Amino acid sequence: MTTKTISAGAIASLETSDGGVFSQRMTTTVMMLLAGVVLLFAVGFAQGSGSFMHNAAHDTRHAVTFPCH
Repeated sequence: MTTKTISAGAIASLETSDGGVFSQRMTTTVMMLLAGVVLLFAVGFAQGSGSFMHNAAHDTRHAVTFPCH
């Protein structure tokens, strides 16, 4: 095996692994965004049990001085 063959093999494996990492990161990003949207809607439109989830989220926003009104 020559140096050229070894270098070509290393570059090919690097490109393959970078594609896999990018794909995993994109999948994770999409799943996290979806989970965040579902959580926001679940808390924002929570009904029943005295709106406990909605009130807790609202109080948390006030506690961290995030404007909400």
